[in-house]
Amino acid sequence: MTLVSLANGQQLAVEQQGDVQDQPLIFINGFGSYKEIWTGQLDMLAQLSYHVIRYDFRGQGGSAGDYAQSLDDLGDDLAGLIEKLQLDQPILVGHSMGCSVIWNLRQRYPSLAVKAIVLVDQPPKMINDSEWPYGFVGVNENNWQEKYATKPAVRETLHGFVDRIFRPFSIAQTNAPFSREKGLPLLKSHFRADWRQTACQETSPTLFISAKQSPYYRPGYGAWVAERNAVASQVLIDDCGHDIMAEVPDRFNQTLRHFLLKTRGRREKLGGKS
Repeated sequence: MTLVSLANGQQLAVEQQGDVQDQPLIFINGFGSYKEIWTGQLDMLAQLSYHVIRYDFRGQGGSAGDYAQSLDDLGDDLAGLIEKLQLDQPILVGHSMGCSVIWNLRQRYPSLAVKAIVLVDQPPKMINDSEWPYGFVGVNENNWQEKYATKPAVRETLHGFVDRIFRPFSIAQTNAPFSREKGLPLLKSHFRADWRQTACQETSPTLFISAKQSPYYRPGYGAWVAERNAVASQVLIDDCGHDIMAEVPDRFNQTLRHFLLKTRGRREKLGGKS
């Protein structure tokens, strides 16, 4: 692990794997998570020759500083990390709130080239209304300010993490326990955001990977975006909860691998480095 200093003064704990000349792929965590949650993807990506980047959000895990107060903070950090590491057209893979970090980046840094995007179990809008049933279960315009601050009384996974991911994740969690209270301003920013227009206007290939038994979301939002944007598609994975990549990593990896191979030649077509 390396502590990388960004131009905005933030210092992020970053782990890199693979040749820096290979296609870069950045994993972006969800709320309260750690970079170790992506452990199950590393061997597969090493076989495919990707330059893999994992990092902890500011103030969390091994990173320095205070907790982020908004998605803008995390969007700035992601843009700064791409600039600092001189990553050419990275693939972005986000989980849960990490998807909102990606959408924030895409909206606020439109000139930053991205090769492809993978969004894991996260709709582009958290608050349900009469025309949008895909938000966080039980959350609407009338109760969201109460709900976001209350920890959901549900189990996030159906079967738990597999052992090879649970162990490093637990060590990271023990070494740097997450403070939900400190994270509430960020979570409020996440709940208030509406990224539907951003998702529908995305020009890079986009894959939604959704859990059929997600405790948080109905899985139709990916299809909703795909109906409005030809670059988007959805894959549903059965017999797992919210943390798909850590609960059923082999099936998640098969889905991710298929998408990556489909988009592999696009970097050269966009004029990037081969």
